[in-house]
Amino acid sequence: MTLSNFTIRQKLIGLVLILALGIVTTSCLAFYFSYQDTRSGKQEQIKSIVQSATSQIVLLNQRKRSLEISDQEFDTRLHDLIYSTAYGEHGYLYLLKNETQIYLHPKRSDLEGQYIEKIDSPVDSTLMINGLKQLKKNPDKSHGWLVYWPKPGSQVPVAKLIYAQHIPDTDFILSTGVYIDDLLPLYIKRALSYLIITLTVLFASIAAALLISRNIVRPIINLSSQMEKLSEGDTDQTVRFTNHRDEIGQMARTLERFREYLIENKRLRYAQEHVQFLENFDPVTRLYNRRAMGESLEREIIRNSETQGQIYFLFIRLDLLRNLTIELGDEQRDQILIETANRLKGILSINHRLARLSEGCFGLMLINKPEETKVDDLIETILQAIECPIKLQNLHIQIVARIGVTSYPEDGDQQFELIGRSEIAAKTARKQEQSWLYFSQIKGQQVETKMELWQDLSTAIDENQLYLVFQPLFDLNNNAALSAETLLRWNHPDLGPISPAVFVPLAEQSGLISRLDYWVLDAVAKQCRKWLNTDLVFPKIAINLSGISFLRSNFENKLHNIFKQYNVPLQHIELELTEGVLIEDLARIQDKLHRVRETGASISIDDFGTGYSSLSRIKNLPIDHIKIDKSFIDDLDVDTQDLKIVQAIILMAQGLQLKVVAEGVETELQLSILREAKCDIVQGYLLSRPLSVSDFEALIDEDLIIEGD
Repeated sequence: MTLSNFTIRQKLIGLVLILALGIVTTSCLAFYFSYQDTRSGKQEQIKSIVQSATSQIVLLNQRKRSLEISDQEFDTRLHDLIYSTAYGEHGYLYLLKNETQIYLHPKRSDLEGQYIEKIDSPVDSTLMINGLKQLKKNPDKSHGWLVYWPKPGSQVPVAKLIYAQHIPDTDFILSTGVYIDDLLPLYIKRALSYLIITLTVLFASIAAALLISRNIVRPIINLSSQMEKLSEGDTDQTVRFTNHRDEIGQMARTLERFREYLIENKRLRYAQEHVQFLENFDPVTRLYNRRAMGESLEREIIRNSETQGQIYFLFIRLDLLRNLTIELGDEQRDQILIETANRLKGILSINHRLARLSEGCFGLMLINKPEETKVDDLIETILQAIECPIKLQNLHIQIVARIGVTSYPEDGDQQFELIGRSEIAAKTARKQEQSWLYFSQIKGQQVETKMELWQDLSTAIDENQLYLVFQPLFDLNNNAALSAETLLRWNHPDLGPISPAVFVPLAEQSGLISRLDYWVLDAVAKQCRKWLNTDLVFPKIAINLSGISFLRSNFENKLHNIFKQYNVPLQHIELELTEGVLIEDLARIQDKLHRVRETGASISIDDFGTGYSSLSRIKNLPIDHIKIDKSFIDDLDVDTQDLKIVQAIILMAQGLQLKVVAEGVETELQLSILREAKCDIVQGYLLSRPLSVSDFEALIDEDLIIEGD
């Protein structure tokens, strides 16, 4: 039995019932599994906290047993650890001794020294004691169980999830717990979320049912109307719904056979008209396109060549439109363009000609040759009109524009010169953070300098005008040089030293960055081979690498081949990636990092804290170090916020078994603070500036160390 045997009403009712039942069932199951996951997740959380604190106590005990610290200092540090460790809103740790004796309890210090079974309590402590005895039977394993225990300040016992672990080589048991009803607000919040989602989906389903109804009923109405028009001799219409397999399709195909040859003729005419339209107009805004604007501007130039009349051309660039397209989609972008075009048309006169030149750029030709002051006024009016917020559904989007202006004949006598130079002026206005600029204002600013420098950089790579310097990184545990960061330098034959802050961004913008990266990799491999040939024992060499090169599919093969060429093991190398790379798909990045690590190279994340990532995002990534950005170190000794951020990063990173590097250390006080914060590695001008190869070799021979506190 097929659906076509049912009436339309029956189909719609059945569809709505099935959808509603499926949505409600799915929502209930999702909430149930979420409840289970929340409880399991909480148990894993307190387990992780107990295990982490256990590791610290084991280390303290080992130091006490090796006589590094006294028994009194051990007790003091143990007390500080238990009393200072807190998590969540009310979470805390407490320490038991001799199985059931309360040794340290930050919330009930009055119970310290008492045994659980002897505490005057309104509840039976049997479940608690049985759990601790179970832990004693398996001291090498942690243990979690459920008890009923009153909250502080209450006499009513409630369910509480306990987690405990025996401290190896001691008679201590570390424990914590969470009351089950403390999770109730989270369950209620999730229940409300699921309810809202369910209702939303139900309403959407009803809307979909209405849409389906419309898609069924509308064809019938449409075909009925077409039949009436055909009976009146009107054949200038397109028959739709011919692909339907029910009665609607049969009616549509019957109509199609009556007027098929007329439809074909109409399609041909429409296609021809559409092609002509696209040749000259933008399909979104219905404005001239770049080709038509160029032709129109060229005609005006010819027309004014004899009279030497002045023509102005305005290149209007909408900032961040590409970003909005990514966030909102093409449809919303088109609405922004249409609204902007309508606003511009509303303030222009009949003698102005407007076009859409590219995705986020408009062109305006002023063919009535106004005075320059009037152009300035018009530009201000245009900017005000564009910057007025645009309403998109529930959003209000504000667009910022930059305008570049050229004039004929001062800035060129060809249409492409006027359009191209006005675009340059608009881009320059954006860089200089100005709303608009005349091209004549930047003629003396060496517009060609960037192109020349780009060509010189390409030549510098080919002719080895670049060279390397090395800045050591020091291990604060033993004060010795642990590794060295490779830094690239360029001594221009005519301009002298060019800052990396200038030529590295230029390489990224011009597509030379991968060539630059591979040059550095080759130069480092070659230098390592020289050191190996002379039996010089050198520390690990860190190389800054762009995300563009790293994310290429063949990067690990190129890395392997470059170092294989010089017979240098990749264990000597560490690759530094900026954290901006982590905005890529996490699964893709994780797989890429694993493949690179398999070559033997280690990996660190540079400039941590300034971009998009977090420790929670990188916790499962195969990396070795994170480098705290210099901006947090600069004011470390005067800004308490920076100090707290640095301390938090160090503590959490080390909890994830990651080494922490502080870069940009320039004062003794900064170094002292980092020592106290247990930072692993430091780098900066206080310890060593970037060194030439010969100076770096001399330091290696001297077995350079930094003085301890």
